[in-house]
Amino acid sequence: MDSETLVGRIVDEFDAMAPQVQAAARFVLDYPEDVAMLSMREQARRAGVPPVTMIRLARRVGFAGYEDFRGVFAAALRQPSRRFSDRAGALQARQKRGGDEGLLDQVTGILAAEVNGLVPRNKAANWLAAARTLEDARRVYCLGLRSCYPVAFHFHYIFGLFRDNAVLLDGAGDTGMDLLRSIGRDDAMLAVSVAPYAAAALEMARFGTRKGAALVAITDSRVAPLAKLARQTLLVPTATPSFFHAITPAFAAAETLAALIAARGGAQALTTLRNSEEQFAAFNTYWPPRRTKTRKSDS
Repeated sequence: MDSETLVGRIVDEFDAMAPQVQAAARFVLDYPEDVAMLSMREQARRAGVPPVTMIRLARRVGFAGYEDFRGVFAAALRQPSRRFSDRAGALQARQKRGGDEGLLDQVTGILAAEVNGLVPRNKAANWLAAARTLEDARRVYCLGLRSCYPVAFHFHYIFGLFRDNAVLLDGAGDTGMDLLRSIGRDDAMLAVSVAPYAAAALEMARFGTRKGAALVAITDSRVAPLAKLARQTLLVPTATPSFFHAITPAFAAAETLAALIAARGGAQALTTLRNSEEQFAAFNTYWPPRRTKTRKSDS
């Protein structure tokens, strides 16, 4: 059953439903994306009904349990239009239904849930394996294009504060790929790519792995192009009510990786960090905090 058929069945059955089941059905009809992305308990809370009512709704329209019911909407969400203009139209429709505050709550709530689920989704052992791959490398090449570029840049910046072997694959005049000339078996690459996947990022990752470099991928699916090349893959969700895919979970994954590597870096990491701080001070990099004047009565 596809989502349109299911929605039609809910509408047909609506008048015969008990009041609480109607409240659950109204939530499902108004917020199908939330049905796909939120837990059953959270959906029930937002619908103002007990969780068991969501199960009653699913059974009312022919499903054995709520997960199968929810799966219909999840499948529809996994195949959205690639046109940003179409998604923006859906976003505006959500705003009209729930208002600005409702939309704000949905966007931030979903992002928070996605970030909170990063460790369970990827398991601690996978995080640690990815961190070890990067910390053991001679050089760490950081790759991200288009919307994923800020994630790669952010990791490169943080990593560069306590290690001096990071290379950001970025260059004027499309020369970023030229930095791959020296990549080899002792190196690693952190590559970030989510759908729609930048073709150039995939080609650069393929080049690096052909040269023997270990690839750590931050991507959105086990069948994503990068995942097929990677030694370790960290999966990040990108679903959001907005017209543009979510990048926040990818930022969180990159920051978590950097923190794990720094925590394991020992004295060498601390020395490099102190050198970074001395350089910042020499160039007055950061605005100095205001000094509070001591009152005479306090002396």
